[in-house]
Amino acid sequence: MSFENLVVEKVVLHEVFKRRHDGTLVTPRHATQLVALPADAIASFTERVVDAMGDASQSMELEIAEHGADSAVAVASILVGKPDGAFLAGSAKFADKLANAQQAKNLPGGILVVFTGTVGATSRPFIGVIKAEKQSGFRELRTAIQYLTDLFLTPASKLYKIGFFTLVDARRSLPGGWRAHVYDSHMTQRNREGAAKYFYGTFLGCRLPENSAYLTRSFFENTRDFIRQLSVEPEVKDDLLTSLYTYLKVDQTPAIQVNSFSTAYLPNDAQDDYTNYMRSKNFPLTAVQKDIGDLKGQLRKRRVRFSGSIELSGPPEAFKDLIEMETVVVDGAEPGQSAEWTRITIKDRIRAQE
Repeated sequence: MSFENLVVEKVVLHEVFKRRHDGTLVTPRHATQLVALPADAIASFTERVVDAMGDASQSMELEIAEHGADSAVAVASILVGKPDGAFLAGSAKFADKLANAQQAKNLPGGILVVFTGTVGATSRPFIGVIKAEKQSGFRELRTAIQYLTDLFLTPASKLYKIGFFTLVDARRSLPGGWRAHVYDSHMTQRNREGAAKYFYGTFLGCRLPENSAYLTRSFFENTRDFIRQLSVEPEVKDDLLTSLYTYLKVDQTPAIQVNSFSTAYLPNDAQDDYTNYMRSKNFPLTAVQKDIGDLKGQLRKRRVRFSGSIELSGPPEAFKDLIEMETVVVDGAEPGQSAEWTRITIKDRIRAQE
């Protein structure tokens, strides 16, 4: 979704506090009026939001999981098009929801900005929420405009988390007709789980989309972790890891499935444990379309590391066809040196040296 042509019409600032030491909630400080921003401040604020939401590595579309009467998307639907007084009062529900969502005592308080307007070429209505933590040494502020200026509009400031609900079809019932996006500075393209779950999940009532690229990466990471913890000989473990790379990168089948990998590659006595492990990770046991788009960097080369900064790396297909590794036990190892060594056979001659 494009966030161009963003027009901000109303802005409200509430304050949410860190929980007390005993875990009890501190009531948020609700705003008593809308923020009247001058034109240059509105322009700067709008630019910061557009830049953040357009960042492909730290912004993404979410699936709306909760749409009951008290859900965030329901609150957003009520606020769209409301006059100033009703918008001010209704926006306080977001502050209350965020305070309740921050269950952990170590989660910091901060400023919650609720804003509305239109976005996109067809001027679709939206409701946005921003949570920003107070910076270290942050002085007590006197006005809402000063809050916004110091937190968002100075060059050194940073937007932390943004939730964005856009109404794309007013004829459909909730959650249909609404699209949700999140920005989180801790999220990366390869690590979407870096986004704070309390913010996008508990607070916004959304979940990460389980598209084929996400599921393929989840399959890779969970299967790799399972293999690493298997009680098998190191060379068997190495073969299994090579098989995982082969299954995803070299195998031309368009789908991946827990059972197909298990029966083709895993030892018989590990197959049930693997199925239960993947089930515990909420990975579907049905076939999933293979999409290695999120794994290209990880599948490009496989690496085996030893002590002394020694590393063996190469394409997964080379590990499968050209490299053999086995563990051997030696006598007379030096003090502090492992008695288990690795014998590596490469079915080729040295081509070049550095």
